[in-house]
Amino acid sequence: MKKVRWFVIAGLVLSLGLAGCSNNNSSNTEQPVSIRMQIAWATDTERGKAIQRIIDIFEKQNENIDVKLVGSSQNNQKLLTQLLSGDAPEVLQIPYRDELSLGSQGAFVDLTKEFHDQKNYYYENIVKLGTVNNKLYGFPWLGSSIQLVYNKTMFEEAGITSPPDTWEELYEIAKKLTKDTNGDGKIDQYGIGLVGKQHPDIAWLVSMFFNQAGANLVEKEDGNYQVALNSQEGKQALDYYKKMVDEVSPPDTANKDGGGVMADFLNGEVAMEFQGPWGITDIWQNGSPFEVAAAPTPAGPAGRASDLGLYMLSIPADIEKEKEEAAKRLISFLASKKAQEMILTGEKGKDGKYYPLRLPMRKDLASTDYYKKHPEFLVFMEGLEYPSISSPTDSWARVQEEVYQSELNKLVTGKSAENVLRTIEEKGNKLIEQ
Repeated sequence: MKKVRWFVIAGLVLSLGLAGCSNNNSSNTEQPVSIRMQIAWATDTERGKAIQRIIDIFEKQNENIDVKLVGSSQNNQKLLTQLLSGDAPEVLQIPYRDELSLGSQGAFVDLTKEFHDQKNYYYENIVKLGTVNNKLYGFPWLGSSIQLVYNKTMFEEAGITSPPDTWEELYEIAKKLTKDTNGDGKIDQYGIGLVGKQHPDIAWLVSMFFNQAGANLVEKEDGNYQVALNSQEGKQALDYYKKMVDEVSPPDTANKDGGGVMADFLNGEVAMEFQGPWGITDIWQNGSPFEVAAAPTPAGPAGRASDLGLYMLSIPADIEKEKEEAAKRLISFLASKKAQEMILTGEKGKDGKYYPLRLPMRKDLASTDYYKKHPEFLVFMEGLEYPSISSPTDSWARVQEEVYQSELNKLVTGKSAENVLRTIEEKGNKLIEQ
């Protein structure tokens, strides 16, 4: 039965090109047990070391449980191979988009009963992303939302007293901040940095604008998913994005991914960008050349929508019972308030100071001392309430990789919104049907 189920998973994922537990953490395991936890980064990085410090505390409180931290490169093909071979680590850090496809095929242990009492600490939208058919397969651990990061110093010098709240305000402020600053007749400062390169970054960023306009990436028709972007709302989103690219973004936007935008922001070439909390800490770690701040993503015609970078914790199905119980105990600890708070001060930056390695998912941490001292991070937690889901179905991964990214790049370089939407719809539906 196990082999049959995993052949089903292999066919599904490879076709996509994929690559209550108590908070009492004292162990009741009589015999020593060893488990592995696989994270999405190398263990010798500062991020890996930060997670190891959290694990060390767990091991002190659970002397019979030994946890070996294992690094990975977030390679979905490697994860699939591990699951098929039966050699996957007992606790897995997994992007939310993979929970739907793998969880629905029985790849993970159902955590609904064990963690039922803790779900109220999390936004309902977040818990749903780890839930398939009312069963919780992925427990929210850490992540962030994407928000508007802006150069507060530049705003003040231009007489702008508050960040934009709507699409209209975003355009007007960006227009005001796009100018020639040295009097040589050439624009050398732009209002906002946007992604234009054929890259995953353009996919999640433009998907935010689609959601803000009220367009859906896909919709279900007669029980099957169909690309739904070719709509008036979809056109409105692309027209707005192209207007921002053409009028208030650097001329080389077509070659920029998220990292390139961050560099422009640090260098003072753009006044705003869409980033996670690392958009704030990057400025701090580089000597704070200006005052940086963050604000909610401006609302479009349908409201706000913020992309999620969310990681879940899952346990592979069919592992030894004692290892499964130890894995559940570890996840319960990682979900505790103490362990979640450590995420906020865990990662050592290049300046020697400690910064959030991501943000914890518990909403009851908003009143902690760290958030009181650094309220600029709160907006990234609040963004979890209005998520933009950039991977809505199992089959979207192929659409994004083979059609979506390239067509959005073509939009930036001159292809009309109508033709871009038509191509995504036609080619995307063929990929979904396969």
